[in-house]
Amino acid sequence: MIIEADEIIHEPRNCKPHVVLLGAGASRAAFPDGDAAGKALPVMNDLVDVIGLKLLLEQAGIESTGNFEVIYSRLKNRELKNKIENEIFDYFENLSLPSTATIYDQLLLSLREKDAIFTFNWDPFLFDAYSRNKDIASLPNIFFLHGNVRIGECKRCAEWGIRYGICPTCNKNFTDVPLLYPIEDKHYADSSPYIKASWESVKNWFTAAFTITIFGYGAPVSDVKAVELLKEAWLKKSSRKFEHIEVIDILCSEQLTARWKAFTPTFHSSHQDSFEKSRLCSWPRRSSEMLFSAMSQGSLCEGFPPPKTNNLAKLQNAIKKIAQLEDNSHQKI
Repeated sequence: MIIEADEIIHEPRNCKPHVVLLGAGASRAAFPDGDAAGKALPVMNDLVDVIGLKLLLEQAGIESTGNFEVIYSRLKNRELKNKIENEIFDYFENLSLPSTATIYDQLLLSLREKDAIFTFNWDPFLFDAYSRNKDIASLPNIFFLHGNVRIGECKRCAEWGIRYGICPTCNKNFTDVPLLYPIEDKHYADSSPYIKASWESVKNWFTAAFTITIFGYGAPVSDVKAVELLKEAWLKKSSRKFEHIEVIDILCSEQLTARWKAFTPTFHSSHQDSFEKSRLCSWPRRSSEMLFSAMSQGSLCEGFPPPKTNNLAKLQNAIKKIAQLEDNSHQKI
């Protein structure tokens, strides 16, 4: 049985959350030509070269090849660490979002307020895309698990917002949220109030989620503790029957199956090599409804992807028509 697209578009359910986890590969995929000025988006394995840290590291006698988090863990000199941290912060802070429609615009507009996006990325693009789409439709909650160059926090009041902003509770200036953590012992609970709260949120959202999408996150060895926290939360409900993860990654299916098998005890998973082939793109704002019908009733639904366009206004108008049909009441996580 095939469900017509109009049926699922016009009858949205108050389904459990669709949660998305982003890694550096997502930003690389979303901005293959770099930011608005052509500046490249680094991943951990090429960050040293892209940002230009090689000379600083070699002068200190530090091996400069490989995963940057591993390299960072070898740094003992506080002055050198400060220089490198400042270089990284400045590079990411000065990246600018293209004026054209991007995958991040589409990703945000494809989810609803009942959903959430968690990102490990320092770049400003998710934050900036959220800012320019927030009046188009209800958007998902967003969380930055390793901090972000666009946000600040008030450690006293546990408030957060745009960097250089003012705490709405005490009227003090926000302070920067740290970006780098020692990989040997990532004690998120002992980090800044914002980071601590974000990791509490990810555990709650993963436990409550109906489905998760993992986009461009490779679960590196440097994030073993993070992956364990996510797995524990996702599999906390032993009664799951329809749990399903979708992985968006350019690696082959065999590699991805092996990497994420611990998250799929009932083998409900799928792999896509691009966002355009994902459930979020094919069934924007109705991904959970589509999956519920398929898993519980064996009913497939026609896809209704937004138009392929670089014109942001056209993308926004297409999503508006779907969003106008929604009741945005939802349960808070």
